[in-house]
Amino acid sequence: MDKPKTQRDTTLIKGGDVVTTKSKKGLLRGGWVLVKDGRIARIGEGEFKRDADGDKVTVINAEGRLVLPGFVNAHTHLYSTLARGIKLAGTAAPRNFPEQLENLWWRLDRALTYEDCYWSSLVGSLLSLKAGVTTVIDHHASPEAIDKSLDAIAHGMVEAGIRGSVCYEVSDRDGQDKASLGIYENVRFARGLKETPNDRLSAMMGLHASFTLSQPTLLRARDAAAELDLGFHLHVAEDTCDVADSQKRYNRRVVTRLQEAGILSARTLAIHCVHVSDSEIMLLGRTGTNVIHCPRSNLSNAVGIAPVGKMFRHGVRVGFGSDGFGFWILEDALAGMIAWRLAEHAPAVAAIETELMLLKNNPVIASALFEDKIGELAEGAAADIILLGYDSPTPVDRGNLWTHLLMGDVRVETVLVGGRVVIEDGRSTLLDEAAVFERARSLAGQLWRRV
Repeated sequence: MDKPKTQRDTTLIKGGDVVTTKSKKGLLRGGWVLVKDGRIARIGEGEFKRDADGDKVTVINAEGRLVLPGFVNAHTHLYSTLARGIKLAGTAAPRNFPEQLENLWWRLDRALTYEDCYWSSLVGSLLSLKAGVTTVIDHHASPEAIDKSLDAIAHGMVEAGIRGSVCYEVSDRDGQDKASLGIYENVRFARGLKETPNDRLSAMMGLHASFTLSQPTLLRARDAAAELDLGFHLHVAEDTCDVADSQKRYNRRVVTRLQEAGILSARTLAIHCVHVSDSEIMLLGRTGTNVIHCPRSNLSNAVGIAPVGKMFRHGVRVGFGSDGFGFWILEDALAGMIAWRLAEHAPAVAAIETELMLLKNNPVIASALFEDKIGELAEGAAADIILLGYDSPTPVDRGNLWTHLLMGDVRVETVLVGGRVVIEDGRSTLLDEAAVFERARSLAGQLWRRV
C-alpha cells in the first residue's frame, strides 16, 4: 500500500518580473516561483500549472514587482545599531582612525550588556530585512559581557527571522583573560550548533585585527578553530596603523603575517584590505581568501579606498559588507562603484564587477558558511526571496537591472526567509515594530550615558 502524501507548506509567488541566473532571459516577465518546505521547487513564466500533489498553496501576488534573491551582507556589527546618532560629552573629535576606535567604538563595546546585545541584534536584523537583506554575517564585541553573548545575538536574529552567522571578535586589547574568554565563546557557540543544528545560524572564529592580536593569542585561536573546522572573520589592513604595527612587531606586512600563522583560506573573511600591497593581493588570491569591501565605512573613517580593481585582476573573490554603517547593502554597492572609479580615474569601470560582488560573490560566501545554496533563485536553493516595488520612468531589462537597483527608488515590500514571510507590505510579520523601536530607544539612551 502506498503511503499517504503529507501536506507540505507551499507558496506560489506569481506575476512578477523574476530575476534568475538559471534562465537565458535572466528576467522572466510575469514569472513565478514555487516554494515548498522552505526551498525553491520550480521557477517559470506564463501560466502556472499546479502540481497534482494535494498541497494547499498560499499565493503571493507579485504583479508589478521585481522578484530577486535576498541580499547578503557579508560583514556587519549589529551591536552598532544602538550607536546611531550617539553624542559623547567631553570627547575631542578623533584626528585619525585609532582615535575613532579608542574614543567611540571601544568605549561603546565595553559598555554593552547582554540585554543590549540582544536588542541591538533584534533591531539590526529587523532593519536588515526591511532593506532586503536576508543573511547577515556578524562580527561582535562586548568585553564586559562575553560569555553567552553569541546566544543573545543569535536569539535576536531568530526572533526577527533573518539568517545569520555569528562570531566574537577575539582581541588582546582588554587583556589576555578577555582574549581567552573570546576564543572560548566562539568554540562554545560552534559546539552548540553542532550538537543542535539550526539551518538559519552558522558560526565562525572571530578575530579583531592584527594590531590587537599577540602571536600567542592568534595561534591559540587558530588551533581552537581547527578543532571545529571554523573559518576566520577578521579586519585586515583597514588603516595604516595595522600595517605599521605588523611591520614593527613582526617585520612583515599584515597579510603575510596572517598567512604564515595559518589564518588565510577559502573559509576566511578578510574585511577591508584597504592597505595591501600587490604581493599581498596575490597571496590573498592564491589562498582563496574572501575579501569583504566596506566602502561607505572606509570613506567615512577616511582610511582610504581598497584596491578592488587589482584584487579582481588577481582572481580574489571580493564581496560587500556594511561594517555596521547602516543596513542598505545596495548603498554600499553604489559607494563601492563610485569609489572604484575615483581611485582608478576611470568613469566607465566597476558596474559589472560590483554587480558580481553583491549578487554572486556574497551568495557564494554565505553558501559556504551555511553549507546550503543561498542567495540565488534556482531550484533547490533556500527560499530567501525579496519582492521590490519600483516605479521606473524608463524600461527595465536584465541588461540594465543593476543600474536600476543602484539608482532607482526601490522599495522592499515582501521578504521570505526559508519560505517564511517575515516582511509583508514593508513591515515585520513577527515583531511589534513600534514596541521594538521604543525599547531600543530606551536602551540606547542608557547605553550612551554609560559610555
